[in-house]
Amino acid sequence: MKLLLSLKAENTLSLLFTIISMKNILLSSLLLLFTICVNAQEKEHEVSEEESEKRHSIAVLVSHTQIAEGIKGEDKKWISVPSWGIDYNFEISERWAIGLHNDIIVESFVVEHSDGTELERSTPIASAVVGMFKPIKNFSLVLGAGGEFSKEENLFLIKAGVEYSHRILHDNWEIVASLTNDLKVNAYNSWNLGFGMARRF
Repeated sequence: MKLLLSLKAENTLSLLFTIISMKNILLSSLLLLFTICVNAQEKEHEVSEEESEKRHSIAVLVSHTQIAEGIKGEDKKWISVPSWGIDYNFEISERWAIGLHNDIIVESFVVEHSDGTELERSTPIASAVVGMFKPIKNFSLVLGAGGEFSKEENLFLIKAGVEYSHRILHDNWEIVASLTNDLKVNAYNSWNLGFGMARRF
């Protein structure tokens, strides 16, 4: 009888330890699962914060500058000259940004000045401080002012245009297309069409 009671007590204790062990395993598993979920949410929050912190971008564009008042030989004609665009932008909000947009024309050319005289431009660099407004996704309206700098003469310019950008590769890079008009006040007018890539950081 004592043996039977001893066996029952031993079985009961064994069963009790098994139940306690199962509860511990279950509680430990739930605790581990909860920890993983909380950690994943924190990482997701960190990633979204990182993405929202990427407010700067630098773009390099290959472009062509179109000038209607160009002079070749004795004739006034439309000329197209190769150029590079180097743009820096800072996003103030989802819709607004400011930037410094630069166009480097890699050839010299002659244009007809607004007063009818010839104006030579030796590889000019046009820089403008711009404001950008994004009315719809991926498209920005650009407006700003600056100068075109050349060894012959520096000119005041007003820049206006539209820019398309599409984010790729985890929002770290953008494909950029730009169409802008540079009005050199009391001098000449040029259009710029460029395509390139931007790095967000």
